[in-house]
Amino acid sequence: MKKLFCILLSVLFVLGIFASCAEQKPGTDTTKETDVTTVDGTVTDAETEPEQLTKPEIAQKFIDALPKAKYNREFNILCMAGVGNSEKEIWAEDASSEPIEDAVFRRNAAMFDTFGVTITKNAQVSVATAAQNDIKSNAKSYDLIMANGPDTGSLAQNGYLYNFLDLSDYMNLDQEWWDPGTLRDCVINGKVYFMNGDINILDNDVTWIMLFNKKMVADNDLEEPYQLVREGRWTLDKFYEYVKTVSKDNGDGKFDQNDTYGFLTTNGGGLTNFLYTSDMKTVDFKDGVPEVVMGEYQDKILNLLSYCKKLLHEDNVSWVSKNDPAQTRDMFMNNQGLFYSEVLSYIVNLADMDSPYGVLPTPKYDEAQEHYRTHVDGVGSMISIPSNVDKPDETAYIIEAFALYSYQYLTPAYYDVTLKRKKSRDSESSEMIDIILQSRVYDIGYIYSSIGLPNLFNQLVLNGSTDFASKYKNNEKKAKKALESIMKKYNKI
Repeated sequence: MKKLFCILLSVLFVLGIFASCAEQKPGTDTTKETDVTTVDGTVTDAETEPEQLTKPEIAQKFIDALPKAKYNREFNILCMAGVGNSEKEIWAEDASSEPIEDAVFRRNAAMFDTFGVTITKNAQVSVATAAQNDIKSNAKSYDLIMANGPDTGSLAQNGYLYNFLDLSDYMNLDQEWWDPGTLRDCVINGKVYFMNGDINILDNDVTWIMLFNKKMVADNDLEEPYQLVREGRWTLDKFYEYVKTVSKDNGDGKFDQNDTYGFLTTNGGGLTNFLYTSDMKTVDFKDGVPEVVMGEYQDKILNLLSYCKKLLHEDNVSWVSKNDPAQTRDMFMNNQGLFYSEVLSYIVNLADMDSPYGVLPTPKYDEAQEHYRTHVDGVGSMISIPSNVDKPDETAYIIEAFALYSYQYLTPAYYDVTLKRKKSRDSESSEMIDIILQSRVYDIGYIYSSIGLPNLFNQLVLNGSTDFASKYKNNEKKAKKALESIMKKYNKI
């Protein structure tokens, strides 16, 4: 089977499809369609180039390579009850005019028609408790678990999850329907216990992005920042240069929620994301072993905290709402903010906004930073497999098919229709979302909140403090002890 996948990869490469799938790097033009192509100085028609396959076409080729078994079984998925799209990403009762529901129904129907697999949803308020109890009793009620980040981490460290890498002969974990960030950043003791991919959309929903108001850009004679992103020049300094040009008092002599600002966000993930957008982590891997590394960035973090103090606490150029995301949303819709940091799902909340807006990745620390970066909020779902699963190879084939059909049906519905064409209002935003979803970073120190360091950074930013050295010194020992406790559990698996 693995050889068959390799042959198929070679065929697809010849067709040229992976050129459009590769991660875009700063400084390169991410436009996917061109009218002409230059080869050795000769201009040729684009029609002579190899045909670019669509996501559904790519998915179908890989689906065709899977064993054509009829499993004639239910595939039970344990998911979070009533958390955003947590249930909606798994199951739909019928075909629908609503794109995501219809795509989920078609995907699940394809699983049944092709493989005889019936997708079932089991929603629980506490996924971690339900999964743990089921595995401890060896009831084997679930084939796939979709808990949030912290709960998934807890299940993993306690030995309740299966290593994805042991199933790599049956799954294409390095392909587009699997998130490269989880495969890269979540390898613990040479094992990967949780992934993200096209199966779940809640992780996309809670990915942090930047929105900007096109009317305010035009009114202030500013260049739209898309080209800055393409050229790798969309940096924190450039961001501040834009922010400081638009802030103004409404005439009452005080700055509050009734005034206009360059930047809007809330006091949560929008502040923590400055750490990740600057390509830093609190915990990283050295020779495959996770270590607390935040202190190694001391000079860079001090510079970043000074920047955040200027941006958020001086000259009234920013407004940070306190636990009230609706406030900043309404201010952005009322043309009171040039830039607005929120999670990706908030795009749908702007459907009634009169002014045009666009989507951007969060700005880089500086031009020397190679990639744009962002993080996924902890409430997002993660994909995991119970450690006591029967027939792991069969389960892996089913999950791979489920991911491929998600790539074929669900991703176009969620990504292209709901986000790109209906809500973001321009083709450039589609290009920017491509970059955002390929740039996500996962921090073990964030997944495991007991380590505490992302929250330390958040509080420093919120308070306008640059006292990183002493605050970190007071928390480093606790963070290392928490990580050591986590790793003791992993080492027993």
